Amino acid sequence: MRHSKWLWILAIILVFLTACNESNQTAEPTAEPTEENDSELNADVVDMHGGISGLDNMENYFQKVKKQKKGDLRVVSYTIEGDPILTDLAYDGKQIDVTFDYTRDQYGDGGVESFQCGKLKREENPTNLSYYLTGCEGVRGETWGVLETSYDVKRQDVFEVELRYGPKEGEKKTIQLNDEEKQEVYKQLVLANYLRSKPTSDECPKGKQADNYLMKVKINGGGRTLNWNACGSHEKSKPFTDIAEYIIYASKHPTKTSENVVYGYILEVKENQILIGEDLTAADLVSLEKVKGEDLANLSGTFLYVETEDAQEFSKGDKIVMKVDEVLEEGSPGRVRASDIQTIKE
Repeated sequence: MRHSKWLWILAIILVFLTACNESNQTAEPTAEPTEENDSELNADVVDMHGGISGLDNMENYFQKVKKQKKGDLRVVSYTIEGDPILTDLAYDGKQIDVTFDYTRDQYGDGGVESFQCGKLKREENPTNLSYYLTGCEGVRGETWGVLETSYDVKRQDVFEVELRYGPKEGEKKTIQLNDEEKQEVYKQLVLANYLRSKPTSDECPKGKQADNYLMKVKINGGGRTLNWNACGSHEKSKPFTDIAEYIIYASKHPTKTSENVVYGYILEVKENQILIGEDLTAADLVSLEKVKGEDLANLSGTFLYVETEDAQEFSKGDKIVMKVDEVLEEGSPGRVRASDIQTIKE
């Protein structure tokens, strides 16, 4: 009878493990999208979890709308499972018609939403870049995020770049970069979409000598090696050559770290104190509208209580830039004392 008891327990455990295994299998992500998939969807811009292809198309469209020139744009964003979500923008010279198609999202509700917006805007912060729409009918906060990419190097546990260069590969090597220079290099690598795009090497014209570049990028537990020469294809290689030349210049002309300058949106105003979200975007501001200060510790991002005698000169929703004079309390929300606080106008 004792053996029978243990057999029943073993059977129950096996059933439980089988159920868990089936559950895990359904959650596996689909195959990673390819350039062929993007082409079939007629994508102008592709957002692969923050890695952007066609960022120049987004910028050109923004400039076009700014000049009130008619035009269309399709942004394809992929879910973590690899399903495409389509955002179509159609500008008629006065307003922007938006079609948001998430019918291909097998883990979502599936559907198509259509609405109209008044303006397309661009916002660049020290650690992110975003394009968003305002004056949107029937949309919360009348604001709709179109595209955003983040490049905050402080969110990486490890970020190291080694560059060797010269007519002969590996002839020269750059020195260690400071934190500000690392931030700039990481930003440019993200904007160049270095995880999906590689610089190319072409045969140089006869008689022309060009530098060879070997760049090793290490982020957390992963790494990537980029190898090219200055004769490479302009479109694919120029962003990487620009990054390499920046690193070379920075290593030859080391600079001191500048003052601690912070950008952010004001979330709350009290007497002699304001609460800001550092490097938030306008779309982030809308999503945080009903979040209280005590709940911010549960959110990703950096939030600061800023002690200042000029608090009453500002309003909730203002975008500001300030110089941090003293850190009073670490963490998020942290607490600082700041001066030279200025409102940033559009």
